[in-house]
Amino acid sequence: MVTADCVLGGRFGAVEVTGSDPQTWKRLAQATFALPPSAVFSGTDSSPAMTPLIDLCRQHAGSQDTAYDSDRLEWVVPRVRALFDRDFTEMAVVLHGSGGDGTRVGVVDRQGRLTDLTGGEESLGNTPREENAVMAPDGSAVWFTYTTSEGKHRIGSRPVGGGHTLTDRGPATDTNLPLVLVGAPPRGLQADMVHVSPDGRRMAAWAHGVDQNLFDVPATSTALTAGTAEHARAVDHCSEAVGWTGPQTLLCADEDAHQFVTVGVGTGAAPGAALLPANDKENEGEVVSPDGRRFIFDSHRPDDPYDGFMGFYIGGTTPGTPPQKLTAEALSSQTLFLEWR
Repeated sequence: MVTADCVLGGRFGAVEVTGSDPQTWKRLAQATFALPPSAVFSGTDSSPAMTPLIDLCRQHAGSQDTAYDSDRLEWVVPRVRALFDRDFTEMAVVLHGSGGDGTRVGVVDRQGRLTDLTGGEESLGNTPREENAVMAPDGSAVWFTYTTSEGKHRIGSRPVGGGHTLTDRGPATDTNLPLVLVGAPPRGLQADMVHVSPDGRRMAAWAHGVDQNLFDVPATSTALTAGTAEHARAVDHCSEAVGWTGPQTLLCADEDAHQFVTVGVGTGAAPGAALLPANDKENEGEVVSPDGRRFIFDSHRPDDPYDGFMGFYIGGTTPGTPPQKLTAEALSSQTLFLEWR
């Protein structure tokens, strides 16, 4: 199990990533990524750029601002996972520019080294606007969205291994959608709540003007918009997708955020039975186990996710399986579950 915590102090900030045995919760590995002073991780007016680090750190920073449309955990987990490479050796960051609203992209490694990949502001004009930085799975590049000198919105990448060459990858949108990478070789996709199917051919995703729908994984980098969703198929009875439990089934939170159900993605498929006992808590899903039989969720008082935190639970995707509360000492109310391997 891979989890992340944002730790902020008076003179220090870092993201701690921990690998634990999901049976015993014994810590197996830990990596610390120091946050440089130039990194954007707060949603204040002085940090206008979009980055999932705001999602991860905002409960510590005390900011009630969000970079994106929703801070429910079903939305946050895919965004934050995209900050890291496959093995969690590097983390992508957005950096404040030297003046005005300009922002750049960089990478931080486990030794605390920051590499500014933009390498100065001349490459995109006087005030480059690069944000939504995420890591390629193999750690070779940071991908991001940017605005050209003509005002066009694009997806681009810069190599980590040397040089500051900008490679244009495809169209972006100016709406506040995060960037994730899908497929192999990777393609950039500007969309929210993205979950690729086990066979790698389809994905559940959300975008402005598009409900939780099922799409083919795109062949090229693109932004998900109402226009590109013309041939998508709606996933009925799915308010927020948590992940795939099988080749044809998604785990979804219900519209009122009290319950979880499994939903078939075939035409006219009906949702399965409720997976939790009747309750008045607000429950947010985070990750699904590799075999699709279990999932992690967070419970809190309605509309009070921070002070009203009530614990993490392991639920079963088979109706009638009672949820079990997690009591591991390493977990706190700010812990975010990123991946169940």
